[in-house]
Amino acid sequence: MKKGYADIREGQMHYRCAGNGTKNIILLHMSGSSSDEYETAGNILAEHGYHVYAPDLLGFGSSDEPPCYYRMSGHEQTILQFMDALNIESAYFYGNLATANLCIHIGIDYPERVKGLMLANPTGDKDPQKYAAKKQLPEYKTIIPQKDGSHLAELWKRSYKYGEAPDVCDARCRCLHAAGKWGESLHWALFDDTPLSELLSRLKITPIIIAYEAFGKTAYLESLAQQTACHYVFDVYQNGTPYIARSHPEEVAAMITKYFG
Repeated sequence: MKKGYADIREGQMHYRCAGNGTKNIILLHMSGSSSDEYETAGNILAEHGYHVYAPDLLGFGSSDEPPCYYRMSGHEQTILQFMDALNIESAYFYGNLATANLCIHIGIDYPERVKGLMLANPTGDKDPQKYAAKKQLPEYKTIIPQKDGSHLAELWKRSYKYGEAPDVCDARCRCLHAAGKWGESLHWALFDDTPLSELLSRLKITPIIIAYEAFGKTAYLESLAQQTACHYVFDVYQNGTPYIARSHPEEVAAMITKYFG
């Protein structure tokens, strides 16, 4: 994938892109990650006729820092500005965990810019208050760099929690380190956000909802979709984790071409 920068009001957004097909797709990285999450999957999709864009949200990767803490609505506006800067009238969207929820916001507020939504394990809880309280848990606090490097152990702990191969976790760890004080900010935005059940009930676009079987919440997520979405498609990444775009990019590309082909 090639790299570039798009100018928006708040500064510059770094992005990766590949292909020149007629089917635009925007791949949004998970919290604490960056566009390098889709380096290989993006190239595969380009070979299948897609024009692929994978931006770094503000505060992540090589994009500028945001002027303040952004909730989902703030990140939503930066994505719309990014599209305008690159003359992307509309696109398919793929979001991973926190950015799956972000994609729902875009689908609700700007349906004319959305050709399709693929939501890799959108995140929520049966108890919204309990879910919001997770923002105060130690594992979502900012990691302060220490002179002796002891903070690196915590970065690795947060990156290795899904049990993926060391090289896959190391790539995620480097992204989390590069994000610095913003590393957990997408999680904070998630905990401050509208409950997932309410978001899905407001969505008029038919979403493709993908569950990570390794999470053990496949039944919950499908049940939530049944209760709140008038129309939806449900699928599963067998034994997949949130790092699947890094560990098995061909599976992510296959899922996208399966429904957006």
